[in-house]
Amino acid sequence: MNKAITRKHGKWLARFTIATCLIFACIALTRKVQAAFLNYQVNTMTAEMKDLQMKPMCVGRFLIDVPADAEVSYRGAMISGWSIATYEETDEQFATRVEKKEAKLSGETNERGGPSLESMHQIDKNGVRGKIHVFAREWIRGLPTEPLSESVRVEAMIRVQEHSFNLTREFGNDGYLNKLAALVTQFRSREENEIPTEAGFCFDGGFITEPLKVEQSERTTMFVGLKGHPDASIALSMIAGITTPRTLLQRDANAPTINANRSRFHTFRRGARAFNGEPGEEILDRVHEFNGNYCHSFRWELIHNKTDNVFTPLMSFELSTGNSQPGTTVDSSLTDAQALALWDKMLSSLRVRPVVVAEPVAVAPTQAAIGTRANSGMACPASGWWHCLNVLAQDNTPWFQRGQILPKASVQKQQSLLDRLKGTPDLISKPTVWEFVRIDDGAKDSPGQALGRGSTDKPA
Repeated sequence: MNKAITRKHGKWLARFTIATCLIFACIALTRKVQAAFLNYQVNTMTAEMKDLQMKPMCVGRFLIDVPADAEVSYRGAMISGWSIATYEETDEQFATRVEKKEAKLSGETNERGGPSLESMHQIDKNGVRGKIHVFAREWIRGLPTEPLSESVRVEAMIRVQEHSFNLTREFGNDGYLNKLAALVTQFRSREENEIPTEAGFCFDGGFITEPLKVEQSERTTMFVGLKGHPDASIALSMIAGITTPRTLLQRDANAPTINANRSRFHTFRRGARAFNGEPGEEILDRVHEFNGNYCHSFRWELIHNKTDNVFTPLMSFELSTGNSQPGTTVDSSLTDAQALALWDKMLSSLRVRPVVVAEPVAVAPTQAAIGTRANSGMACPASGWWHCLNVLAQDNTPWFQRGQILPKASVQKQQSLLDRLKGTPDLISKPTVWEFVRIDDGAKDSPGQALGRGSTDKPA
């Protein structure tokens, strides 16, 4: 009896084992078929996207291609600790903003009751104009045995071609004034789709020319919105001079929220993806939200980036779908294949922006025109004969070498009887103006000889 029951149970166990294996095999086969079909869809979508019109965008020191009809915006630009805000406005609107800020600061006091606005400094160089304001000094207490430390805000409002820029930071010191004054003269305006050819850093509506150091921690973020897909969000961020102790994969593996809901994540790809010979990592997930919606979360980062090179910043690229109001999600408007194909198309286009190095051009010194005037004490603008405009000058048309310091005029002084008895010189020097009258053409006679106004021969 027991043997019969054992045999019966054994048959059921064998059938159950076989059925279980078949189920797992079917699941595995289904997943392989789904993966193969998805791969087919991605390849098809990638081929279709070859005809998608793209446009290059400048972000920091890099270029990336985005759909031609995409909406692009920038945020978070910083340089040397100053946050950069961009304004599209007229000259009159800029002037009004400056006046309002100065009026506001003029009416404020610092924590000791003194004027908040300590000084204003005019900027007018390299096409950059505006003002730097030094204000809001604070005295900060440290340890009881330490003296008070001071902090003061040093900020700029500048106008460059069609854009205005505010550079702000909360804490600074008096030494920041010269640093900021030099930095703002490296700014220039940039159109949205303009790709500069010189070395420097792109941000919202602007461009900072060299020299820039990695210690200045240049930073910016570009956001891309897709036409017809309001739930999709794309961002490219970078900041030079810093790195993270853990890589993208390491952080993801130890994320409590992700680990607690791992079954809701379907991973398309997870692993290495290099950029420009530097190591990088990507994680591409489809997420099943608690409300039943399906979204995408694609992430890539440059890892182990060098902190001494502006071309290896801490850089990340992200694409997410299903975005809606804060705290809610919607179904992704992009299919898996569309999201993957767009991701690969954009990320594969990320590259260092090429720079055209201008060849130095030898420029011949310009020849001063006849009639040019220069004051005594200045460097002579051109070799030739110069006429002294003081009619009492003794040597009124001498020859001077280019770069030679123009002398004062020697004028005869009317002497008294006492001057004569003392033997006082009858010539005195007086500041004068010299006029260029003849180019050094190798002629033997000076203009003074030709005109009968005296003579001073050209030195041998």
